[in-house]
Amino acid sequence: MKNLYFLLFTTILLSSCRVSNNEKKKTSTTNTHTNNELTSIINAIKQDASKHLNIEKKLTDDEVSSIEKKIGKSLPETYKYFLKTIGAGAELIYYQPIDDIRRYSYLSSYRELNQKIELVNEKYVPSNSLLCLMSEDSNGGSWVWLTSEKKENNEWSLAYFDIKDQKLYFKVTNFTEWLKLLYSSKGEVIRELDKNHILGLG
Repeated sequence: MKNLYFLLFTTILLSSCRVSNNEKKKTSTTNTHTNNELTSIINAIKQDASKHLNIEKKLTDDEVSSIEKKIGKSLPETYKYFLKTIGAGAELIYYQPIDDIRRYSYLSSYRELNQKIELVNEKYVPSNSLLCLMSEDSNGGSWVWLTSEKKENNEWSLAYFDIKDQKLYFKVTNFTEWLKLLYSSKGEVIRELDKNHILGLG
């Protein structure tokens, strides 16, 4: 009987290990794909250097770490790669401003907001958790990170804050997806997403 229990335990343990290894392989494959995709987009954006305006200096690992300590959060790995290979921000990348992370801001630090803001068709999120990727564009709106999300490597989603009704629209899965939209449109990301003119942009 003891031998039978031992065999059953060993079989279950081996099966568990196989599942765990398969999960790790899937995660590793996904991460590799994401990294390759991000590198390709970054390289393509760099090749279009003449189409950008006033890109800030590239940051070192130590500078990024120092900023993270001030913010009190670890930044998304994909965004940190951008900071180290493109720069800390830019007046314009194509026609899209991106804030200098060295002068970071939370949306609630310069706008009077309710404690929670509606992410349209999804949920309400704490207004003090919205870290700005871009604090104000030509439409008066902002792209913000949803830092209240629990995601691997803090690869938070982004959403667009509309100043008129103070709601969040057009959630983008992560920074890599946002950069893909920026590169494909070569303009303001929100205009690429708001094809049906929901926000009535000028």
